[in-house]
Amino acid sequence: MGKKKKRKKYRLNARFYCWIFGLSIAIALVINAKSTLKLNTIPNFHGWPADEVMKYDESHENISIIYELAYSYDVLQNCVMEQSIKPRTKIGDDPLILTLQVSKGFPVMEDFTGKTLMELKEFADLYDLKIESQEEEGIIETQSVLAGELLTKGMAVSVTIKTE
Repeated sequence: MGKKKKRKKYRLNARFYCWIFGLSIAIALVINAKSTLKLNTIPNFHGWPADEVMKYDESHENISIIYELAYSYDVLQNCVMEQSIKPRTKIGDDPLILTLQVSKGFPVMEDFTGKTLMELKEFADLYDLKIESQEEEGIIETQSVLAGELLTKGMAVSVTIKTE
């Protein structure tokens, strides 16, 4: 009877070790699959700092990245706002050209003296600014927000128009 008990213990131990071995193989396969997916697909760069994207670019030969700078109220300076190729797109043997739009931070006021009011209106529409002017058309003589100042959403810009 003593021998049967030893066999029973041995079977339990063997089952336990087989179960552990099978579980470790399954975990290794999942980790391997995830890493190959990450290596063979384009990640979602939204919110990545530009220097991390540059490191990614250096380690991937099949991808050429073009950086476009744009002002943004919402995204921090030097962080990716948009990308031209959707995330999780497979990377093949053919080279890919990926265009990333990177934030330059808050918009900066331009100098509009000597320019038309229409040019200022286009700029104001782009950055959600309000224009305060007594005239409907004309050449701008002075502006209340100086060139180089940081803009905020909804900021009012007063201008005087040249009278001839």
